Amino acid sequence: MRILLSFAVAAVFVAAPAFSDEPAKKAPNIVLKSPDGKKTYDLAKLVEKGPVLLRLTCACSGCDAEVGYFQKLQEAYNAKGLQTLAVFKEAPEAAETYTVKKKINFMWLSDPKGDLWKTFDAKAMPTNILIDKGGRIVRIIPGCTTDGKNAQTLSTEIANLLQVSPVQIVTPKEKQK
Repeated sequence: MRILLSFAVAAVFVAAPAFSDEPAKKAPNIVLKSPDGKKTYDLAKLVEKGPVLLRLTCACSGCDAEVGYFQKLQEAYNAKGLQTLAVFKEAPEAAETYTVKKKINFMWLSDPKGDLWKTFDAKAMPTNILIDKGGRIVRIIPGCTTDGKNAQTLSTEIANLLQVSPVQIVTPKEKQK
């Protein structure tokens, strides 16, 4: 799903979560707007439908090496309700070029000023934030693993939320590399 969005903060009703071993209980209330301002995406409404994986990322070599694993993750749980939203720190045009080139299969937006990073107090690139259907932050994984370990860890967490068996994102052959 290719959606070019810009970022706007509507309101933060709870303190932005600090990135520690203990995630905050609720995700902040944020609204994402399309560049023309005609369409809005409310995080609270997205999490009403099912879990949301918010991926604060860029097109650097590490994030680029990980993107395929996150595409597999979205494909594996798409029919069960997972929604992945990648937020690129590149300009909208660069992010769009990248998502077309990589055939990104999840929602994405551009936030070149890093406003969403500030909202979530994210210090690492990338930072993955898993939010359950009710809006509770379940898991925060800062940093990059080019071997797919982060995506595999999230697969287990997502499966627990959806009450299904976890999908193997990293094949045994990939683990040997």
